[in-house]
Amino acid sequence: MSSTITVQEAIALEDCRHVVGISGGKDSGALAIYIRDNYPEIHEKVEYFFTDTGAELQEVYDFLDQLEAYLGKEIKRLSSERDFEHWLKIHNDYLPSPRQRWCTRMMKIKPFENFVGDDKVVTYIGIRADENREGYVSQKENIHAVFPFVEDGLVRSDIFKILEDSVGIPAYYEWRSRSGCYFCFFQQKIEWVWLYE
Repeated sequence: MSSTITVQEAIALEDCRHVVGISGGKDSGALAIYIRDNYPEIHEKVEYFFTDTGAELQEVYDFLDQLEAYLGKEIKRLSSERDFEHWLKIHNDYLPSPRQRWCTRMMKIKPFENFVGDDKVVTYIGIRADENREGYVSQKENIHAVFPFVEDGLVRSDIFKILEDSVGIPAYYEWRSRSGCYFCFFQQKIEWVWLYE
């Protein structure tokens, strides 16, 4: 089973890949910037990646372009090689929900695990110190998770400051509370209306 390790333990590991998944949202974007600015020894070797569901808002792609320029490194684009409509049909037109998160499993986790393969990998995850959730921790033995914001005590206001001082906040936060996927079940009911408009 994979483990959670500290930033310093991750830095000390040899013969492993370091990866940061960028969702197009505030926390993962801020994490990439935080690593660049505070852990240059990680930034030097890290691979940034984005897993595209094919159902992202244009603002997500705009933010990725800004972030890529700021980081000075490529953000690799991954996909499940099928778009959202394909997976929706496979799931009998059943939209993803908190109880059936097939979108995360099929369109995010599987492409990520294919990307890292059997390589020894450290994945840095942008969960904040003020969040009460674990996030993705792989069951694969070759993948170790690191939570720099939790370890360093960064909270929501810190994340917004990191973004405001660098690339800015993703534009969709002007009308959405989270996630750049248009079908996201986490969005509020009024956000479905705003999306329609």
